[in-house]
Amino acid sequence: MAASRPHTDHPRTEEGWALADVAPGAVRVPDTRLRALDPDWAAALAAMMSESGQNTPIDVVRAGAGFVLVAGLHRLEAAKRLKWRTIRVQILPPEAMTTGAETAGSEATAPEAGDALRQHEILDNLARKDLNALERCAGLAELKQVHERLYPQTRKGGDRKSQTFQDTNRNQTAIFAFCHHAADATGLSDRAVRLAIAIWQGLSADSRKRLKGTPTAEKQSELKALSDLAPDIQSKVLDLILAPVPKAASVADALVIVAGRPPLSVNERLFKSVSNSLSKLNSSGRAAVFRQHRAEILDLARREGWFDA
Repeated sequence: MAASRPHTDHPRTEEGWALADVAPGAVRVPDTRLRALDPDWAAALAAMMSESGQNTPIDVVRAGAGFVLVAGLHRLEAAKRLKWRTIRVQILPPEAMTTGAETAGSEATAPEAGDALRQHEILDNLARKDLNALERCAGLAELKQVHERLYPQTRKGGDRKSQTFQDTNRNQTAIFAFCHHAADATGLSDRAVRLAIAIWQGLSADSRKRLKGTPTAEKQSELKALSDLAPDIQSKVLDLILAPVPKAASVADALVIVAGRPPLSVNERLFKSVSNSLSKLNSSGRAAVFRQHRAEILDLARREGWFDA
């Protein structure tokens, strides 16, 4: 027999939004969600929820006789796997989905309300720790687009000098305003927000699609290196990294092969890594490394006649 969802009865949230217990089947999942369902994570979440119950309600909006999901896809799927008859939902009221412009009295238009719901979904995703680097970049990039539609005043720049200056100034103003908003909303630093957006914008549409679900999608440093390349080079690099039997372990290795040179050996990669790291140390740090290898350094100096000059 299907189990009821264990919970403590709280009819309203601190914000005053209504809470309710509804059948999981009454919640429709829109096709336009930012993140696809991860079955493995849903299964893990189901195991946790079977032990501790549902600690956080999913977010929904009313749609006719049912509801549309805003945030909480994996919790919803977990409840279905557990065959719960009901799941706790937080019903977002229409007035919670308005923009700053609407607080003066006018109601939100349908596109504005849709953007506000999308913003809510993205922020909910970004607040969770199971996002990989690619998903975080995608979320922040879309959050920027949504934010600029909701707050078009952030895109306004000056009207001085040339059109090029105006366009550049307008873009910088928009990015500056958004990054501060996103940093406050997500807890990420301003620099982290800017870097994530730059990575996503630098990746070609084909690269974004091919990277989903791969180990490379979890490494921001690799995504950054790939995003700095032209789209045709990105494609060649991914051909090597994502081959059934990978021919390169990193973007750097793939670029060596693309350039027609043999890939670096394990020792060559280690030497390059150590050499780069050593050069980044200050003088006292390098001295500590040299002291640790003093005997080997002195032996090499004697054999190669460093002291003969």
